[in-house]
Amino acid sequence: MASISGYLGVIGCPILAEEIVYSVKRDGDISRVCVIESEDSLDLMRKLEASDTDAEVLPVRMDELGSLPQDGFNLLILMQSMGLHEDPQKLRKEVENAVNLIGPVCHSIMLFYGLCGNAFKNASELEKEAGRRLTLLADDEGRPVDDCIAAVLGGTDGYLRLLKRYPGVFYLTPGWAENWRELIYKMEMTRGMGKNDLSTLRWLFELAGYKKALKLDTGLGDHEAFERHVEDFVQEFKFEKATLEKEFITLGAVERSYDRAKKSMTLPSND
Repeated sequence: MASISGYLGVIGCPILAEEIVYSVKRDGDISRVCVIESEDSLDLMRKLEASDTDAEVLPVRMDELGSLPQDGFNLLILMQSMGLHEDPQKLRKEVENAVNLIGPVCHSIMLFYGLCGNAFKNASELEKEAGRRLTLLADDEGRPVDDCIAAVLGGTDGYLRLLKRYPGVFYLTPGWAENWRELIYKMEMTRGMGKNDLSTLRWLFELAGYKKALKLDTGLGDHEAFERHVEDFVQEFKFEKATLEKEFITLGAVERSYDRAKKSMTLPSND
C-alpha cells in the first residue's frame, strides 16, 4: 500500500487511544499524523509523542484543515469525548458532525468505535450521508464489534467466549482502567447517579454480583500504569483481581479494520 497518498481520517474514542497508537506504529507508510487540537486529544498526543513511531506528529487547529500538507500518506485524527457514551444517539450525532468536518479533507474515514449501544448499528446510512467511505472496528467477517472490550477479543464471538468463561466479572482493558473514574458513571446501570457516589456504586455492584475484576492485558501502553489503575479499581471496590488468559486477547479486529480503511482509499470516491 506504499503508493497510497492523501489523508485517512480517524475519529476516535479516548478509551481506544492505545489501539490508535498501535495502528500508527505498525504502519510504516505514514508520513505524518495530524491531530486536531482539543481537550479530548491531549492524552492521545502524549501517547503518540512517547511512542517510537517514525511518523511526524503534528497538532493542528480546526482553522488549518484547509491548508494541510498534501504530500505522502497521512492520518488526520479527531478525538471525541468519553462523555458521549452516556447517550448513544448523541454519540452518533457528534460522530456524524465529526465526519462532516474532516470529510472534505479525507479520502476515507476510520471510526475507532464499535456498535457502542447500537449508536452505529446502521453505519451504512452514516456513510451515505457523509459521502465518504467509513470503516468501523469489525471482526474477520466484517461484523462490527460490540464495544471497546470486544475490540480486543476479536469481536462478538470472542466476547461470548469470555462471558461464558467469566460471567459476573468486571472487565478492564488498559483504556478502561486508565479512565474508570469517569467511565464508571457512563454505564447503563449507573446513569443518573451523582458523580463520585462510590458508596452507591459499591451497593450496585454487590446487587449485580460483581466480585472480581479481570485484566484484559492487550500488551499495549504503559504496563506499570495499567497495573496501578487496576489496583486502584480493585482496592476501591474490594474486588478480587485476575488476569485473562492470553489466548483470549487479539488485536486482529483492530489490525484488519485499519487495513480495510487504508485500502478503501484506493477505491472510487463516494461523492
